[in-house]
Amino acid sequence: MRLALSILAACGFAFLTACGSGFSGSTNSTTPSIVVLSPNAGMADDFFITPGGTAPLSVAAISYTGSGAFNTVVPDVTYTWAARFVNPLTDPMSVATYLTGAAPNAFKSCPAKPESTPPVPILVQYGSGTPSSLYPSYTVLPSAATAIQVFVGPVPGVAAPYCLVVQATSVPGGVVGTATAIVSFSP
Repeated sequence: MRLALSILAACGFAFLTACGSGFSGSTNSTTPSIVVLSPNAGMADDFFITPGGTAPLSVAAISYTGSGAFNTVVPDVTYTWAARFVNPLTDPMSVATYLTGAAPNAFKSCPAKPESTPPVPILVQYGSGTPSSLYPSYTVLPSAATAIQVFVGPVPGVAAPYCLVVQATSVPGGVVGTATAIVSFSP
């Protein structure tokens, strides 16, 4: 009994409350409330893909719970990924515009949707999928596979400029994060 009391005193009440499931049930803190996409190179919200570039755009997802100053990163979340062409005539303005990059930041409208819109390949580095025709050390992410970070390049056979919307869906939770990328020789 004395040992048990010593352990409880050492852990502290805050620790016991945080442990949750052993004493009073727990809340599911692994389900995110928001998913944010960020390019790993350059500034946040600068999703720019150069046709004929030597490397695809790196896109990472991170999940949070809460809101405002009280949000917390949710660890160990993976994501399924999708990408499609943006249609500025039917997509909402939040999807059909993109940020031009470093200061001064400005929003521009996406160009018209290309006539030919083949599937947009989502790539991973050194994966076990189908090899990319544009980037030798990348493979196409299978549709049901999950990842935290993916890569997106220009779509083979489609002339720039055009916009792509990249989407990550959290597993677990099904929360969606999106970002618009411009494929162009200049933002």
